[in-house]
Amino acid sequence: MRHKRPTRRRAAALALTTALLAALTAALVPTTVQAATAPPATIPAVQKWSAGSGSYRFTGTSRVIARTASLRNTAELLAGDLRSVTGHAVAVATGTPAPGDIVLTRGSYGAESYRMAIGSTATISGTPTGVFYGTQTLLQMLKQHLELPQGTVNDAPTRPERGVMVDVARKYYSLGWLRNLVRELGYLKYNRLHLHLTDDQAFRLESSTLPEAVSAQHYTKQQIRDLVAYAAQYRVTIVPEIDMPGHMTQILNGHRSLSLLRNNGSRVLDLSQDTAAFKLTGDLINEYLPLFPGRYWQLGSDEWLTTAELSQWPALQTRARELFGPDATGRDLEYDFINKANKLVRGAGKTLRVWNDQLVPGTVVQVDPSVQVADWFGSTDMTPQDLAKQGHDLINANWNVLYYIIGGNPPNARTIYESFAPNQFPLGSGSTTVSDSDPHLLGTQLSLWGEPGQDEPEGSVANNLKAPLRSLIQNTWGSPKVAGSYSGFQAVIDTVGDAPTGGSAAPRPGGARASS
Repeated sequence: MRHKRPTRRRAAALALTTALLAALTAALVPTTVQAATAPPATIPAVQKWSAGSGSYRFTGTSRVIARTASLRNTAELLAGDLRSVTGHAVAVATGTPAPGDIVLTRGSYGAESYRMAIGSTATISGTPTGVFYGTQTLLQMLKQHLELPQGTVNDAPTRPERGVMVDVARKYYSLGWLRNLVRELGYLKYNRLHLHLTDDQAFRLESSTLPEAVSAQHYTKQQIRDLVAYAAQYRVTIVPEIDMPGHMTQILNGHRSLSLLRNNGSRVLDLSQDTAAFKLTGDLINEYLPLFPGRYWQLGSDEWLTTAELSQWPALQTRARELFGPDATGRDLEYDFINKANKLVRGAGKTLRVWNDQLVPGTVVQVDPSVQVADWFGSTDMTPQDLAKQGHDLINANWNVLYYIIGGNPPNARTIYESFAPNQFPLGSGSTTVSDSDPHLLGTQLSLWGEPGQDEPEGSVANNLKAPLRSLIQNTWGSPKVAGSYSGFQAVIDTVGDAPTGGSAAPRPGGARASS
């Protein structure tokens, strides 16, 4: 039986239905293709992804192949972490790769850059640091799917400084907790861990120079050596801080003749006795320089004496004028102290860092421009723009956004993700910006401070750090965001999860999702 020819009305309806189906298909197909070819989301997101065709699959027989001896350690770390993530025992090998293998090889794309070509194998090339970062990207992907779309990742940070500071003086953190933090930092591609080792309340590092200053609860030199070596595997440099010439009560209780007693009961170094004062501190610096092989040394130099306090000790001005002329003040003694410390650490091949407060204009002595500045506070001090013009490299440690003081609120991960930028420095309760392209803008630092009389369990601190660390690294790495809002980013945080330990680190202190 022949079908009846459709009426004009039925034909019009059929045409409309066909058009709607075509439009719906056109709307859906690109999304389906994109979902199939885009790589799984990572933190930080990669700078560039070029999709290929087909897929890569990690299996129970996949191996990690290190092309050079310099990549062997990274290969072994990756194999251990893959076992934690996939449940498969993963061998580290040399020779010809087979489908499903992961190949680590050298390449020249920049100091921290890498290229990852995902085909029948996953090949990561770059410097040893770049290759390590590539393994963390791949690890985050494989945590989500063992089958990945083929394509190429080209990735590098926009900022060389991606740091976290931990005040271990006013709150002691166990070595296991610090190791877990290092592993998290490596997983997220942070590259600095700044340890604030001394303050008015405690001196946390074994010392042969000043054994009387060392707190009962402290780290031995061997423990620090082990931590430094552990961090180096994850491309994290430990930056030590022995805070001077302020915040020295614990040190100066045994050397009161070299101290000035402030009205708040704390002791600071008497820089009018400049020769004896610098001998004490220089001996300490020399003791610890070999313990920390990294490129940086933090002197602190914050909150020594306010301008009003300088007048309480006329000997400061008298000595400053003897040394630097009739216009000098006690502040010039502080800057001379910084410059002496700078000369000492530069002689050991390191770069000096200081906090920015009390770096004021109009002094006779200028802080050497080679000194890097962690800018945390902005009010009457020199602005970050002024510091950059003088030649100082800047680390943005914005206290309005990037400070966590235990017992209080952690940094707001939503604000960091949606509103903060690495060139946004503090100015009172507001902000000021330097040019995003200023070569003196190195990057950012999130700071975890202790507070006398306040405490939090280590696990709580770790949980509260989780989301802010992930928001900050995304903004500092500088790649296109995987989600336009923090709500979308939270889903990525949950999916990427914590760093696997590969069975080599101490048990994790916490793991619950952090609040925003």
